[in-house]
Amino acid sequence: MATPASAGAGEETALCDVLVVGAGPTGLTLAAQLARFGVRCRIVDSSTDRARESRALGIQPRTLEVLLALGIADELVRRGSPNTRLYVHRRGGRVTSSPMFDIGVGDTAYPFLLFLAQSETEAVLIDRLASDGITVERNTHVQELDDNGDHVTCTPRNRDGATQLVRARYVVGCDGVHSTVRSAAGIGFAGGRYPQTFLLADLAVAGLEPDGIHVYIGPSGPLLFFPLKVPAPWRLITVRPFWTAPAGEGGQLTTAVGPVTGTELSDLVAAATNEPLQLREPVWATAFHVSHRHASTYRRGRLFLAGDAAHIHIPAGAQGMNTGIQDAVNLGWKLALVLRGSAPSQLLDSYDAERRPVGAFVLRFTDRAFTVVTSDRSFLRAIRTVVAPRVLPLLLRSRVGRRVAFRTVSQLGITYASSFAS
Repeated sequence: MATPASAGAGEETALCDVLVVGAGPTGLTLAAQLARFGVRCRIVDSSTDRARESRALGIQPRTLEVLLALGIADELVRRGSPNTRLYVHRRGGRVTSSPMFDIGVGDTAYPFLLFLAQSETEAVLIDRLASDGITVERNTHVQELDDNGDHVTCTPRNRDGATQLVRARYVVGCDGVHSTVRSAAGIGFAGGRYPQTFLLADLAVAGLEPDGIHVYIGPSGPLLFFPLKVPAPWRLITVRPFWTAPAGEGGQLTTAVGPVTGTELSDLVAAATNEPLQLREPVWATAFHVSHRHASTYRRGRLFLAGDAAHIHIPAGAQGMNTGIQDAVNLGWKLALVLRGSAPSQLLDSYDAERRPVGAFVLRFTDRAFTVVTSDRSFLRAIRTVVAPRVLPLLLRSRVGRRVAFRTVSQLGITYASSFAS
């Protein structure tokens, strides 16, 4: 942990090796990885508490593997819901059921997609940090970051308005799409925002087989149900349909980010499924827009980016949180070796070289998938409503198709063979 030292003129400066800004899954993982190697680190976050909603909920096999060294993988599995089946529902009530993780899994101890609310994932990571004597400094905003070449100075402000000068050898921004660290580093974040509005809800559903993901392909886009344990049995995700404003308001097609009601969810489910599914009032529901952006670099001097601060995209395929956690693990051990003098500082250049191509691939993958499943273009609409319901079951029955899908979605296919650090 940080140790105070005199900074001159009566001002006290807190010293640490790494300051982690942001205490979501990415920042918590990075702090735990650094602590594992004995690095003095601090972790601060502007929020007053950890996530209490489910938010990100899918943990991929590769992520469980990299968390195994932190000693928390098995606890995550114990709390979560392993899933290995996919149900594709077609018009007319036909359902195709297929195993998801039955091929190409010989090299992993976790041959499943684990569903676990982000609130639970963060709780496990926070407990791991507590065992190393590290506590998240909540309601703390980082200001005035200055990279002086051999260290970074900043002035975190706590809930009482008090500030303290901090000097860190490195600072890592895990502080999301509006990253203070990225802004201070002057790193570009190119991309845009999708016009659609996403709907998420955690709720109970009667009428679904409980052992898998359920996908409905409708005219306006997909409707998906993911199995959960906490805080509700199911997660619903879909796209709020465009609606036409009254003529006096311009008569434009638009979507709104407003309150999500149980009636709206029931109407959307009834229209998309044509099945007698019964929904209970959600314990949590939200409507939101999503951006697709990517940082031009993951490092500038002694400032680094990881997670949503470096890449943001649609919540498809359980890729976002997993990519961020893997960013953190990759960067954590490299910072530790450099700080201990066991590796040259050039090793840190391999972080951007290895992880930014992964982020770029995830953005391309999720963007193309989202375009196909939501576009109103007649060609893509025909693919979604006519071709996909017929072709997808065939692909699911194909051993080759399932193998390729598994290796891609599970992120087990990621390699760094071309990295100079490999």
